[in-house]
Formats: sequence, structure tokens, C-alpha cells
Amino acid sequence: MKALLNIIFVLGIFMQVQAQELIITGKVTSASDKSPLTGANILIKGTSKGVTANFDGLYQIKAKSTDILVFAYVGFVTQEIKVGNLNTISVALEEDITSLEEVVVIGYATTKKKEITCSIAAVRSESISSKLSGKVSGIKLDDQEPQSGLLTAGEINDLEKWGEWKENLKKDEYKQIQQNWNFYLENKIQVAINDNNGLPLNNIKVSLFNESNQLVMTARTDFTGEVTLFKDLNQKCEDDYYTLQIQQNKRILGKKITNTYKRIEFTLDEQLQSNDIDVMFTIDATGSMGDEIDYLKSELKNIITRLDKSIDDKRVALTFYRDFGDAYVVKDFDFNSNIDAVKDILSHQGAGGGGDYEEAVEQALKVSMGKSWNTNAKAKLLFLLLDAPPHFTKENVAIIKEQIKLAQEKGIKIIPIVASGADKNVEFLMRFFSVSTNGTYVFITDDSGIGNPHLKPSTNDFKVEKLNDLIVRLIEKYSGVIS
Repeated sequence: MKALLNIIFVLGIFMQVQAQELIITGKVTSASDKSPLTGANILIKGTSKGVTANFDGLYQIKAKSTDILVFAYVGFVTQEIKVGNLNTISVALEEDITSLEEVVVIGYATTKKKEITCSIAAVRSESISSKLSGKVSGIKLDDQEPQSGLLTAGEINDLEKWGEWKENLKKDEYKQIQQNWNFYLENKIQVAINDNNGLPLNNIKVSLFNESNQLVMTARTDFTGEVTLFKDLNQKCEDDYYTLQIQQNKRILGKKITNTYKRIEFTLDEQLQSNDIDVMFTIDATGSMGDEIDYLKSELKNIITRLDKSIDDKRVALTFYRDFGDAYVVKDFDFNSNIDAVKDILSHQGAGGGGDYEEAVEQALKVSMGKSWNTNAKAKLLFLLLDAPPHFTKENVAIIKEQIKLAQEKGIKIIPIVASGADKNVEFLMRFFSVSTNGTYVFITDDSGIGNPHLKPSTNDFKVEKLNDLIVRLIEKYSGVIS
């Protein structure tokens, strides 16, 4: 009996070791000239989990010892290697000239053209030289970035779909997320401020106090002259009375209201309005973003170029983040009105690092909030591109709440853009970010056929748009630009 127990114990340990994930790193190159295969797909066989090689052909992926890694690249022979006890797996792929006209790329997988019917870019080549030129619509080859206008996305504006938002919060899974991060956001009040001529006043500071005269929330009106504040921002709304305080220059107005108020209007003196626009892109640059990072870079360049033509007074900033233990935690570039310089910075960024699911989102927010935002800007927008949540710790909850508070006080709208790999925790935490800062929630969809599967959002309906068109539309909307 004792011998049997020992055997069972050893088998249990063996199975546990087999189930543990390893961090595998390596390089994917061309067998003919040893050049790195930028954007090569590394897939765990039988799953949709995978990453893409960076500019230098390097990759990092988490896999079990029993997993088989599939290395695929358009125009090359696919290789399969069992992980076993290897921590480093580098491969040199052979060119497969005969298959160039038949291969299409779908996320991380490769398949024959005849096996699919969806509208997706196929590699068609009359010669090896044309393949190497990288001039293939929609597909990234060698050092060429893919064209813009490929990624698809949707938007949920919970402030405009308030009934649906409150219904979602009644569900148990979302209540738990709500309690974990200590956001409630169910009891709002709309404040509208116009001047003596009935024109909206932008960037007016509005504060909400409870009946104990404790500050609940401070925010600023946008170009519409309106702002939404929450009586239950971080705790349930229990007071019968609240006080609204409006500050314009050195003038302060106050009004006591009951808990039943849903909207209130103020009239103030005229004041000069700024046309300046600040736009920041804060981007998760970990390995899990590898399936979409090059496409996102193309979209962002297109967006920035279009803003350069439609909005005169604007600045753009970039913040990239990974996680502790990676090559960097946060890499930031402050606001710049030189659009070409911003696009050049963007070109030199890639995905890498990570390893576990959560990333240093809280540190990225902290750095982003600390940049040189224009206090008087007509619109201040922070687009947060990510596919994973922050590490859930008491310290991180406090850091995030403090950064959300700063965004509210500065009038910065946070607009998350959620990529593949996100779960419901990410979705609703990001929707808390957007709702609490008067922003909106954006998510990439499967309609483009690019990247890993994307989460289906909790909403009754949404419109599928090109991601670049959607983002430009939002920037112009919140800037008061008429297209």
C-alpha cells in the first residue's frame, strides 16, 4: 500500500510539472540568408494562443512542456517543435516558393486559400522578388508595415446607453469586478454651463460635495459645456443632499441639491475659449500585443496624419508600457506638435516581454497623467490601448483610483481600446475608466480577421467601423470639429 502511494505521489508531481508553463524565447530567421523574419507567427498547436516575432525576429511565449510550437511565416515552410524541457527555441525557416499563391494569413494560423471564403488579403506573387518587396495589400512582409484601414472596431458609450449600463451592473460577475476595483458609477448628475449668450463654456471646474461637506468628485466641462459627475464614484450613494460648486476664474458659485437631481444648469460670464487639443496614446507593448501591434502602429500613423490636416492646434504624446522585469516598465514621449517626429517614434516601437497575463497598467497611467497636459486645452484625450488588466493588488487599486481622480480634475477623457486576449474583467474595468472620466469604450472586433479572437462585448448592439475612422471620429467629436 505504501509503495502504491509513493507511485501516485510521484505521478502527481510529474503531472504537475508537466502542467506548468515555461517561458520560451528564441529567434525566427530565414534559412537562406539568416535574416530575421519580422512578424513570424509562433502558435501553440491546437490553440489560438500565440505571439509574433518582433523587428529582430525575437519572440517570447508561455507554453507547457507538452505543447508543440508551430512556426509559420508567409512564403516559408511551417515547422513544428515540441517544447519538452527547452527554454530557448530558435528556428530557421525554409522558403516555400510553390505555396506563395495559395497561402493566406488568419491571425496566427495559416491555411490554404481554397479552405476559406471570407474577404481577407491573400499573398499573390509572380516571383520571389515581388514577395520580398513587401508590396502586398494588408499583409506585413519583411520590414514593411501593413497598410492602415484594416483593423475593425466598435464603440460603447455607456453614458449614452445608461439604462443598459445599469442593467449590466446587476449581473453577479460584474458586481464582483465593481467591488474589487471600488467603482460604482450608478448615480450620476449632469451639469451644463453656458455663458450669457447661451454658448457652452469649456473647461469650467465643477466639484460635488456630500452632505458632510466631503469632496466626492471634481471634473471639468468639455466643449459642449457639460460634464457628468457621480454621487457614488467610490462608494454607494446614501446622502440626501449634495452641494455643487462651480469655479470660473476667481468666482465661485454653489448650489445645494437633493439626491433626486439628475441635471442642473448654470449661467456664467463669457470667457475666452482655447482651440488647443492634446491627444495621448498609451500603449501596451508586451508580447501578447504582438499579433496586432504592427497593424495598430499603421492605424495610429494614419490617425495622426489625418489629425494634422483636420485640427490645427494639437499636440500628440506617446507612452509605451510593459511590466516589471521586462526591458522597461514605461517608456514615454511628452507632447509634441511635430507630427512627423511622433510618427517616427512610433515606427521604432515593438512588442516584447510580458509573460503573465497582467501588466503594469497602473504605472502607465501614473506616467501618462504626469505629462505636460495643456490645462486650457479644448479637448484632452487619452487613448489606452491594451489587452490585459493591471495586477490586482491593494496598492494598485489605490494607484489607479488616484490616476482616475487626476484625469477627472484635469478634464482628461480616458478612451480605452481593447485588443485580442482581453476578458470580462478587462472590459468592465476599462468601461469604469471611460465612464468615470466622461469618455467612451472602444474594442477591436474579429471582422478584420487580424489577430487572435476578440472578446464579444456586453451590449445589445454596436456598429462595426474601421478602427482608424472611429478614432478620428471620436477625436473630432470631442474637439467640436465638424467634418
